[in-house]
Amino acid sequence: MNTACSVDHDCDIGDLVHVAPGSRLGGGVGVGTGSLVGIGSCVRPCMHIGDWCSIGAGSTVVSDMPDNITAYGNPAKIRI
Repeated sequence: MNTACSVDHDCDIGDLVHVAPGSRLGGGVGVGTGSLVGIGSCVRPCMHIGDWCSIGAGSTVVSDMPDNITAYGNPAKIRI
């Protein structure tokens, strides 16, 4: 957990996760092992981010993200 991030109630944060400065996780969010939630990102309540994911800076996560992906944008989309 980094500076000025917000992790709301009932979140499940895995091992080796980095929630970057200014990121916001709504209630009931799950973040899998080894994932990164980039600076200033926002994750809607009850979403799940899989293991070993990277969520880009300033992204808005409005749907579940599977394991081993990179996603960014508003709304966040899986990128290759």
